[in-house]
Amino acid sequence: MIEWFRNIEWNKEIEDLFELKLKRARGGESKAQYLRIQSSYLLDSNNFGQVGERLMKRLFSDFPNESFSVIFGHEQLGDYYFKTQQFDLAEIEYKIVVDHYHIKSRSGTTGLADIKLADLILMTEQQDKYAYSYKLITDDFKLSKGDLGMNDSRYYYSLVRSRLAYRLGFDSDSKDFAKLALDLSKVTEPQFPRHKSVGIVKAKNDDIRELEMIIKG
Repeated sequence: MIEWFRNIEWNKEIEDLFELKLKRARGGESKAQYLRIQSSYLLDSNNFGQVGERLMKRLFSDFPNESFSVIFGHEQLGDYYFKTQQFDLAEIEYKIVVDHYHIKSRSGTTGLADIKLADLILMTEQQDKYAYSYKLITDDFKLSKGDLGMNDSRYYYSLVRSRLAYRLGFDSDSKDFAKLALDLSKVTEPQFPRHKSVGIVKAKNDDIRELEMIIKG
């Protein structure tokens, strides 16, 4: 049976039950967590993204002090906007999370919002922000003490850094990280035997060709 806060469908009956259960939940921390989780399931659905967006914004307005849920909610909403090509809105959400990294920590998020922001800026070809993006994932990234222990995260970082460095004319850096990204893309062994899909890189063919082009110069 689906938990009341993990619905992938939405109608009046489901909504009424959700609201009843949410009202009965104890404390702002629990209510905020339930709102965020339910919103995330709907944001990931094919048909109820706008409902998920509404619930996530409700989390921000009703429980602004529940930072653990709120900051991850901003990243998840940014991912939804990115997926639906609402890039201006995604950029706003990612910047909120990145600011949180610099003030506090990456705890409670994927730890990748600054890389996602740099990737978005590249995708939307905002050339006036390339230098800012590069600093964000080099000097500022180190100051934030990001932990990239998983191969897929390391690949994503290396891919974005290589692309940015290439566009900024940093030849050595772009080649070094292109090589690292290619090496990571070839790793097929799981990092954790009990979780065979965790950390596995799923590289796109177009990305591989671009990395090979960067290396060849």
